[in-house]
This record gives sequence, C-alpha cells and structure tokens, in this order.
Amino acid sequence: MNQQQSGDNVSFVALMNAVAGDGSATRSNDEEQSMSYRTRELLATNEADSGLSPGNSNNTNKKRRLQRLTNKQWEILEGFFSICGHPDEGQKKHLSETTGLGLDQVKFWFQNKRTQVKNMCSKEENYKLTVENEILRDENRRIKLAHCNAICLTCRNSSVQNQLAVEMERIKGQSEWLQQEIARSNGALPTSNLAFQLDSSAENVFSEQHDHQMIAELAKNAMHALIILAETHVALWFPVPGSSFEMLNMTAYQQAYPGDDGANAMGFKTEATRADAMVMMDHKSIVDFLMDPYNYRTFFPGVISRAVTNRIYSWPTNEGYNGVIQLMTVEMMCPSPLVPSRKCTFLRYCNELQEGAVAVVDVSLDDGNGLSKCRKMPSGFLIRSIRQNTCKVTAIEHVRVDDTGVHELYQPCLSGLVFGARRWVATMARQSARLRDVYLTKTTLQVSTKGRKNLMKLADDLLASYASSISAAGARTWTVVIGAGTEKDVRVAYRRTTEGGSSNNAIMSVSVSLHLPLPMRRTFDLLRNLTLRSKWDVLVHGSTVKEEVIIARGVGSKDAVTVLHVKRTARENKERTMILQNNGYDVSGSFMVYSPIDSELMNTMVLSPSDLPADGSTLSLYPTGFSLLPDGEAAQDSSGVALGEVWGTLMTMGFQIPVKLACGNGMYPRSVSSVIRLMTDTIGIVKRTLMDDHSVIYGSSPFSA
Repeated sequence: MNQQQSGDNVSFVALMNAVAGDGSATRSNDEEQSMSYRTRELLATNEADSGLSPGNSNNTNKKRRLQRLTNKQWEILEGFFSICGHPDEGQKKHLSETTGLGLDQVKFWFQNKRTQVKNMCSKEENYKLTVENEILRDENRRIKLAHCNAICLTCRNSSVQNQLAVEMERIKGQSEWLQQEIARSNGALPTSNLAFQLDSSAENVFSEQHDHQMIAELAKNAMHALIILAETHVALWFPVPGSSFEMLNMTAYQQAYPGDDGANAMGFKTEATRADAMVMMDHKSIVDFLMDPYNYRTFFPGVISRAVTNRIYSWPTNEGYNGVIQLMTVEMMCPSPLVPSRKCTFLRYCNELQEGAVAVVDVSLDDGNGLSKCRKMPSGFLIRSIRQNTCKVTAIEHVRVDDTGVHELYQPCLSGLVFGARRWVATMARQSARLRDVYLTKTTLQVSTKGRKNLMKLADDLLASYASSISAAGARTWTVVIGAGTEKDVRVAYRRTTEGGSSNNAIMSVSVSLHLPLPMRRTFDLLRNLTLRSKWDVLVHGSTVKEEVIIARGVGSKDAVTVLHVKRTARENKERTMILQNNGYDVSGSFMVYSPIDSELMNTMVLSPSDLPADGSTLSLYPTGFSLLPDGEAAQDSSGVALGEVWGTLMTMGFQIPVKLACGNGMYPRSVSSVIRLMTDTIGIVKRTLMDDHSVIYGSSPFSA
C-alpha cells in the first residue's frame, strides 16, 4: 500500500513538473493558458486532496477521477461566456455556486475557452489570408495572360491576326467535335450550329409538345458552349481596364458562331461578361443554393427579388442535383428606381464534369411571340474545387435584353456592372464568407452562435427589403404615389402591412437617386465613418456612435454586419439605442443599410436566442440605406485606374417609415409632403457633409488624387 501511495505521489509530482517545468521558474501566462482542460481538472482534484495526510490509507485508496461537466453546467458556462469572456471574482464565485464547481475549475475553464477562441480566430484569419492570396495570385496570372495575348481590333499586324485566326479555328473545331459527339449519342444527324439556335418551327415543336429529348439536347449544347466560353483565355474575351471582369469580343464570337445575331436585328442589346472569384464553400453547398429557388433568392439578397421553378424536366436523384433540368423564372433588380428590373425565364441544367468540376448552365427558350424582354444565351457558373470548402467559381452572364426605360444616368453601368457576372460572383463570395464567419468561427465574445445566425438573417432581410422597396422590381407590391426617384423628383410608394385585411396601417418608402462628384470608394468610406455619422443621421441626433460588435465579416474590411450603439449625452434621453447595419463594397454594387433595433429584441436574440420566424412577421424593422455605383465616366474610363477610385458616384438613398392610410385607401397628402420635405433636407445634409473638407481623415483634400 505504501508503494502504491508512493507511486501515486511520484506520478503527481511528475505531472506537476511536466506542466509547470522547473519548480524555481514562474509559469508564464501563455503557458498557463495553453494547459488542457483535462489537466486543469486533474490539478484541481489533486489540490483539493492535498490537505489530507499522506499516511491516511482510506484516502490514498480512492481512485482520483476527472470531473466531467454536465450538460447543465456546460450550458451555464457557455451562456455566460457569450456575454462576458473575462468574469471578475464575484462573477466567478456566483458561477461556482450555480454550477457546483470549484473557483479554480471555473477560472481554468474560462482561461481555456479564451485560448480556444483565440486559436480558432487565428486559424480562420490564416485561412482567409490564404484564400485572398490565391485570389490575388489568380488575378495576377490572368492579367499577365491578358497582357501577353492582348488583341487590338484596330491594329492589323500579322502576328495578332494570325493568333486570332488560330484561336478561332481551335474553337470552331472544338465546337464541331462536341456537336458530333452529341449527335452520335442521340442517334441524330449533327447540326451546323449550337442547339439553342433552332429555327422557329423546331422551337414551336418543343414549346407545344415539351419534347424532353430536345430539352436535354438543348441543355447539353448550352453546357458545352458555357465550358468553351469559360475556359477560353484569348480571342473571345478582353479585360475591362481597372476592373475584375471581362467582356465578350462580339467580333470574334460571331466568327466562331456565325448567324447568331438575330436578336440584335430586333432591337435587343447584347451584354456578355465573365468574372471569377474564390468562394469559401464546398461545391455541393454552392449547387444547393443555385438549384433551389428559395435558397437562390436568399443567397443573393438585394440582387434577386423573385425566383420560382415553373417545371422540372429531370428530377433530382440520390446523387443530388446532378442531371437536373428545370425551367425557372427569376427577377433581378437594381437598388435604384431609375433602372427597371429584369425578368427572365430559362432552363437551368446541373452537370458534374469528369474533372471534378460542376457546371450550372442557363439558357432561355424562345417564347415564339417576342414578348420576353430578356433572353439568356448560354450563361451560368463553372465551379471547381480548389481545397476543402473552397471553390473557384467562374460566372458568365450572356443576355439579349431590351433596356428601354433605363435612365440616362445608369445607361453606361449596364454593361457588366449592374446585371453582369461580377455582381454574381462578388455577392456569392461575400455571402459564403459571412456564413462561414457566423457558423464556424468565434470572432466575438458578446454574441452566441445562434444570436449571430439570427442577426445575420435580419441583416439579409434588411438588404432585401430596402432593395425591393426602392427598385422598380417592387412595382408588384408597392403602389407608387408620386415621383420617378431622381433628385428633383422624389419617389414615394407605399404598401399595406396586412394584405387583403381591413387595417389601414402601411409602410411608406421614399427614395431618390443623384450624382455626386466624389469617387465611389471615398463616398462609401465617408458614409461609414462613425465620426461624421452624427452630422447627417437622424437616428443619432448629434450623439456619438460606437461599433458594439461585428456579427460577420465578408471578403474585405469594408464588408461586415455590425451592431452600433448610440451613446447619448448627459442632457439627452438615456434610452439605449442599437442599430443593426449591413454594408458591403464592390464596384458592381456597394450598399450600406441599417435600422434601429429594439434593445429588448436584441437581448432576446443575443442573451437567450431562439430561432426567428421564417417570414420575420413578429419583427418591425424599417431599413434606411444607400446604394452606390460608379458613374458613366468611371464605367467608360480606359486609363486602367481601378473602378471607384476616380470620377463620380451614382448614389441612391431610401428609407421606410410606418404610416396610416386615408379612408380612401390612399396616402394623406400631408404625409406625402412631409416625407418629401424630410428626404430633401436629408439629402442636402448628406451632400454637404460628404463634400466638406475631410483632410483630417484623409490627410488631403477630398478632391485630391
């Protein structure tokens, strides 16, 4: 027995020496925090037993066991940690009494939890930096390739012409080979062109008879065309100076696919762009978001106002969406009342390629009567896995569209920006990074994972509600009272809060678009500046604003969902005011949308979070926000300077407020006049604030290069 006791004492001393090192040395804070939780519990148990006499055989025979946390203890500690990561002595004592653990055990649990969060944040930051490095490396490679294979249509030197001719022959040969392969598999004769270029009689056949075989052939041909367009690095595409997307070389495209200009003869305009980005998500999750209409709409808040599946020609199997062909109707919107929405009906086909990639291709059917104002030529996404939970997504947006009705301010922005490929991949990269930050990282100690999930959903709903209320896409649900949405003609619209009910409660939306002689990046930075916030934001009223917590980060420092705290002065009301803000920067569409949020609601979602209702019916949030785009001069600039760094900005401001309807189910004229005056005054204050000298912030004049 004495030998067993001596052995236990020796093992305990060895354990102490292994953890603490030399007894004469002082344990550093980093070493103390790096101890495992199991070691902490063992030390606490041994220290509790150290007061017993070594010669007491009744105690030495007891087997020392590690004390496991119960579910209730774990929930109490995790819940308190989500609020406060550094409890004081009184809080530790209270937690010890509540959980039944010792003070040292509570102390060690919080130390290890903070170390775990710190390590997770470091790993996530390294992961993001690695992905950003891959993005920059890929962009650098693409720029070098474009520089080496630059084709000038005005130059007629033999080397350029020979390179163009060789590339065109290669593309034609690859296209003909693909057509022969498809024809051989279907037992039909090869066609002279792509299957989406069928004559009117053939199109009427499958529009009337819904021939599944012809639908499948159409989808396969579109997929092959998408692959050719996505993997061709010269001839068909040329980079847009100062941006991260490419435009289709229509001259080279018509040489590769002759006779494919029928839509232009009917007055349609062709828009074709290509862009790529690194998306921090696995390819199966990306496909799930693209193929399901509800997920597709929620994955692109502020971009898609409506998405439905009209018909499914090939149903999903146990392998997921591989081989699925469905007919979809999607309505895309621009957050400005001066740009009409685009409604497009097309086939969407998902196919897993042999190289481990996934292609999701879109192609429109001819309606036969020419009523559709937007038709998709082979477009879609080519998804390639780069590493675990990271994919490179190449997007191609090729449409024929009737863009009549677009205001002259926004006409130059349509080619590649508002509805182009860059907006798709930029939004996809932003949302995937935010979702990863919400679910997989612990970037904040103040909000639990479920609380961040709820606030993230609210932030996306804010953006979608703001965009739909000010864009022309909201014409279905919003009744326009007056105005066109320009600075000189404020747009006012309203909708009932209870559809078909007898309530006269409504939400009024007010919006205006204008031109600012400031670069878009500087305009965005000034709007986000918390020091300047008190000068123009009516929610702040001259008080100071502090960033309370960051819920989720996107792909850059200018992309985040945050909670702001308005601190009142001593003479003002001490009521706690919180603001939920959603902002993101990209030249294809920047935004900053925010809304005051009730402190009780905030506490409910953060301190004791529960799942939000799917429709958000119990929440009353009225978004205010700004949407930004580079102006026409910046969009047409060929100097190579990055878009948004020079020239001016097209800014749209909008807000929503609850109102009462008149007896005739219309708006009170006094209410309309009041909101127009409020918008006019606010726009004047915002313009004066942005145009002031901000050399204190930037160290130079706001107009300096």
